Amino acid sequence: MRLHTKPAVVVTALGALGLAAFGSGAADAAGTAGGNTGSGSSSRVTAESVSWNRATAQANKRVMARFTSEFLPTGDPALAKKFISPDIVMHFGGTTQQGRDTYLGIVAANIKAFPDLKWTVEDMRAEGDTVAIRYTMTGTHEGPFAGVEGTGKKIHAESFAFYRLSHGKIVEERAQLDMLGILRQMGAIPAA
Repeated sequence: MRLHTKPAVVVTALGALGLAAFGSGAADAAGTAGGNTGSGSSSRVTAESVSWNRATAQANKRVMARFTSEFLPTGDPALAKKFISPDIVMHFGGTTQQGRDTYLGIVAANIKAFPDLKWTVEDMRAEGDTVAIRYTMTGTHEGPFAGVEGTGKKIHAESFAFYRLSHGKIVEERAQLDMLGILRQMGAIPAA
């Protein structure tokens, strides 16, 4: 009698157990029901991974939809606790910063500079733990921004951000804002 099992059989069995968490019928759909543990087991595990990836992506899109509609317009610290990890890492314009308090400070400074600041989600895509968002930013430059005092000028710019989430909270953000366009619209640098 052998005391070890072939790795493919173990992987298939673990995959079937994982699929059971998605409800009855999931194992049948993946072809792991009825003791079918023959060849093709890696495709069953891949099917489970794809299912997990889609479920995670959809959950993360829901979190980000709430983040953009509830938190971004207000910068409310109580809402920040719902959506942003205390240890978030942010990558903006060639710099890296860390911490929810730092994030709140950046959002507050932006709202002070542009009191009517509005972020409009133009497109949102998700895969696994990452959500990509394309925004349009509009507002009136009323306070200091990028070393420029308020000018009263209206701005309109595009921004792209990639958010990585874990357990329903943003743990990393990589964002690129059209700073050149904003500075030109504010009159801080001449138009080309």
